[in-house]
Amino acid sequence: MRRLLALALTATLLAGCATIGRKLDQASVNKIKKGETTRKEVLKLIGSPDQMTRDGNGNVTFSYMYVRATAKPETYIPIVGAFAGGANVQNQMVMVTFGPDGVVKDIISTYGATESGMGATAGSKPDLKDVETNKRPK
Repeated sequence: MRRLLALALTATLLAGCATIGRKLDQASVNKIKKGETTRKEVLKLIGSPDQMTRDGNGNVTFSYMYVRATAKPETYIPIVGAFAGGANVQNQMVMVTFGPDGVVKDIISTYGATESGMGATAGSKPDLKDVETNKRPK
């Protein structure tokens, strides 16, 4: 029994995932309107950006990025993992451009999922169960 518990604990610790950035609440992103929403309102709706870019015309772009890769459990099975392992990857990117007046000039929002596989699972369909979890705090 002790060995089984140790094995289960080890498997739980190894079933890793890697996350970059914080997921935005898509409903809040959808409230951002070109020609209407101000920089202050965007900060209130979705928080501070991961990156900020200024161009020579006085425009400022806020960039928000999120990527989460979760290893499939099969990856950790000896020998089998080399043929059936892989990861599910979720991603989200939002870019909000403000004109010199501080009002939204353009917005680009994209999210999706992909799956990486090894051996027989290469190219299989991605698992996109929860696109609205792990949201970025405001």
